[in-house]
Amino acid sequence: MTDSGSLGARSGAHRLLRAAAATVLALHGLIHLLGVALLWRWGQPGELGYEDVSPAAGSLPGMIMGGVWLVATLLFLLTAVLLVARRTAWRPVGLLAALVSIAVLLPSASIALAGLAVDAAVLLAVGVAVAAAHRRPMRSGTGGPR
Repeated sequence: MTDSGSLGARSGAHRLLRAAAATVLALHGLIHLLGVALLWRWGQPGELGYEDVSPAAGSLPGMIMGGVWLVATLLFLLTAVLLVARRTAWRPVGLLAALVSIAVLLPSASIALAGLAVDAAVLLAVGVAVAAAHRRPMRSGTGGPR
């Protein structure tokens, strides 16, 4: 395989990995809508019930917490879009999304282990991406890493 063929294969693999990661981010964000529905008393999705959440569903604190769950949804969706668009802004937005998500999932950690695992993976990915960006050589005339 030639160097350009190898580069093309890597580029295709990176594109596929980026799309897969963006899909996981978007799905994780959409799953946060279950918390919104529950805390805003729009319904009891799946096996989740109003008694499973704290603060109490429908209460003022519950409505506020539901809003925080909605913020997590929006941040993960934005992270997915930025990642697919190859914008480096996905890193701080993804970091914030994971931190907000962890904050809302920790009180229900026993039933939210998969979500917390996704959040940990996002934190790891952001850390790796930031470290990789600092290792890349500077491009002349751009004032920053590529």
